[in-house]
Amino acid sequence: MAEVKITANQSDEESWRIERLEEVRDIILEKGVKNILALHDHKGNLYVDWSEQPSTYALATAIKIWSDKGEPHSNHSVRGRPLVWDMGGDNPFCGPSFP
Repeated sequence: MAEVKITANQSDEESWRIERLEEVRDIILEKGVKNILALHDHKGNLYVDWSEQPSTYALATAIKIWSDKGEPHSNHSVRGRPLVWDMGGDNPFCGPSFP
């Protein structure tokens, strides 16, 4: 699997957001979920971009791990196309860096 791209809003001032996303990524991978392209934290809302339609297990795993970090909201896309949109906001996976 390709490397999971990790980004966060205000990561220069709040480097702990990147560290938290790295922890979340590592736990997700340990649980056997392998089809994540990118993770993004925007003000505590997790955005996950999947390489393909995630299984119910994969989706539930990502949601639970983020919730365990104290954040209840997450949005999920498949290659930039919204799949489960829990919170409003711009999709960070649409644009020049995310074809």
